[in-house]
Amino acid sequence: MTAMQRTVIKHPASGYLIVAFVALCATALVRSPIQLLVYLIPLAGAAFLARTATVVDERGITAQGLFGSQLVTWDEIAGLRLDPSGSVYAVDRSDGQVRLPCIRSTRLDALVAAGRGRIPDPAKNPG
Repeated sequence: MTAMQRTVIKHPASGYLIVAFVALCATALVRSPIQLLVYLIPLAGAAFLARTATVVDERGITAQGLFGSQLVTWDEIAGLRLDPSGSVYAVDRSDGQVRLPCIRSTRLDALVAAGRGRIPDPAKNPG
């Protein structure tokens, strides 16, 4: 059996255009050296885009946040839950839920394909 390839699902790179636009708009607000702190807002946005991801590998699914990560192993995963707002949660056997960043109900194909059959497709098996 071949080793499972690591798949990283991140926010689209076009999100950095929004960060650049916010930084450009913040330039209009900066009139003194102390107001340079306004640039922390787009910097935080760029850090969020760079850090948050959902990683699927041979260990399981890892939800990486800005300040930490949480792993749900393949043995623990019971399925996925789709929230009405579009968020996707990995549900473990003890009914715990981990929100999967960068995954929306409209982008499930990449997650299901990366799981190589270990993740049931909730679009095909509702309920």
